[in-house]
Amino acid sequence: MNASFRYSSANRSAFSLVELLAAIAMIAVLAAVGVPAMGGALDSSQRSKCASHMKSIGAGIHLYAAENNGRLPSINCINPDSTWIEQLQPYLGTNYTSVRVCPADPRAAEKLRTDHATSYLMNERVEADAFYDGATGELVPGEAVFDRLVRIPNPSRAIIMFLGNTNKTATGTDHIHVGVMSSWSGVRGEIWPDAFGGSSPEGTIGNANYLFADGHVQNIAAVAVKERVESGQDITVEF
Repeated sequence: MNASFRYSSANRSAFSLVELLAAIAMIAVLAAVGVPAMGGALDSSQRSKCASHMKSIGAGIHLYAAENNGRLPSINCINPDSTWIEQLQPYLGTNYTSVRVCPADPRAAEKLRTDHATSYLMNERVEADAFYDGATGELVPGEAVFDRLVRIPNPSRAIIMFLGNTNKTATGTDHIHVGVMSSWSGVRGEIWPDAFGGSSPEGTIGNANYLFADGHVQNIAAVAVKERVESGQDITVEF
């Protein structure tokens, strides 16, 4: 009963060098698998929140149109003191501040501190004056104008809002410029087609959300956008 247990080096269970190396290798494998998974989960969360923001903005646009004879909010190329997001503020209510900035935007905090700053860019086609000939006062032949919902022939295929290139939206610009959207480099200078999951220099990996005139939001792969643009399709008219 009085005998005590004596712990000696003979009772210890030590790891061999081989076992330690195997454990380190296993940890490295788990880290390699886990980090991309965490990144993918973050992308998914941000993509969902961004889509929710765009849907709220889309609902605001339709409310605005309902009270303004079908007219859509204008852009600041005609009136620099009035951005479309500012015009929608009464229709977005308490959601105004949160929905105007995409959670993936690296300048999100900065934009939230700036009145009327936004991560999203309206299609320039909502501003009829941008497509009328100053000399004749007539619509430039072949140009589509989306200033009113009834003028959009296929609302379910007409993109009216894009996730903007972060450098562009940082300047306070609230719309894309149609004239430069005919090339992939021009598109990337205006919008952010690889906002979620993108990492390639060419901008062809990843995807982004787009708001259509009928109010639905669609996530489209960057490579699909590039294919449409390079095939000659004008994605500012129909996608």
